[in-house]
Amino acid sequence: PLSHGTEVAKEAADIVLLDDKFSAIVSAMGQGRLCSENLKKSIMYTLCSKIPQVMPTFAELLGVPTALTVAQVLLVDIGTDIWTAIAYACQPAENSLMRNKPRHPQKEHMVDGALLVYSYGYVGVMQMIACWCVFLSMPQMLALTEMGRHATSYSPMELQANYAGMASYYWTLVLGQVGAALATTTTRSSLFTYGLPNKWLNLCIVLEILLALLVVYWGPAQRLFKTESLTLHQALMGTGSFVAIVMVEECRKYFVRRSQKAKSQLLL
Repeated sequence: PLSHGTEVAKEAADIVLLDDKFSAIVSAMGQGRLCSENLKKSIMYTLCSKIPQVMPTFAELLGVPTALTVAQVLLVDIGTDIWTAIAYACQPAENSLMRNKPRHPQKEHMVDGALLVYSYGYVGVMQMIACWCVFLSMPQMLALTEMGRHATSYSPMELQANYAGMASYYWTLVLGQVGAALATTTTRSSLFTYGLPNKWLNLCIVLEILLALLVVYWGPAQRLFKTESLTLHQALMGTGSFVAIVMVEECRKYFVRRSQKAKSQLLL
C-alpha cells in the first residue's frame, strides 16, 4: 500500500511505499542486491589468501625452510585483509547488477561451491604459486630446502637468508591480495572500464602496501617479524602475483561477457 493507506493494510503488507513512488521498489531491490553482492565479494577476497597462508606450515614438515611465520600470517589477516574486506561495503554497483537473475535465498547460498573454487582453487592457487616461485628463487633457499635442516641448526648467514626468503614470501602474498582486491571488485565488468570508484578500498590498498614496506624495510619491524630488506629486483619479482591475477581475471571476465552477449543474441 501507499503511505496514506489504512493501518490494517500497512500491517498486512510486505512493502509500504512511504514516498508514494513505485520507483522506490526498484531502488530498494537494487540496494538489497548491492549489499548481497558486496558481501559476497568481501568473502571471496578474504578467502583468497588462506591457501598461500597455510601451505608453508605443511611445507615445513617436508623440510622446506620457514616461508611464513605465525606473526606474519596474523599480520596479513589483521593488517591487510580485515580492513580491505570491510571497505567492500562502500563498493558501487556494476552496470549489470539489475539485469542479473535474482539469487534464490534457499537454493543459491551466499558461500557456494563456485565461490570456494574461485577463492581457494583459482586466485588462491595463483597466489601460492607466485609466492613459492619468488621464495625459492631467493639466495640459498633451494640449498636449504635440499638439506632439510631445522632452522635451529642454521648458521647466522643461513638464518639471514631465510629471513629474506620470508620477507619475499610475505611481500608477494600482500601484492597478491592487492591483485585479488582489484579482481573481486567486479564479477563481469572490466576493471579498465569500471575503474576504482571506491575511495575507501583504494585507501586500504595503499595502507596495506605501506605496511608491507614498513615490515620489509624498517629495522624494528624486521626484528619483530623476522624479515630482511629485499633488493629492488627481488621486490619487483613479488609484483608478478599482482600482475598475473589482474590480467588473468581480465581475460576471464572478457570471455564471460562474450558468452553472455552470445546467449542474449541467440534469444533475440
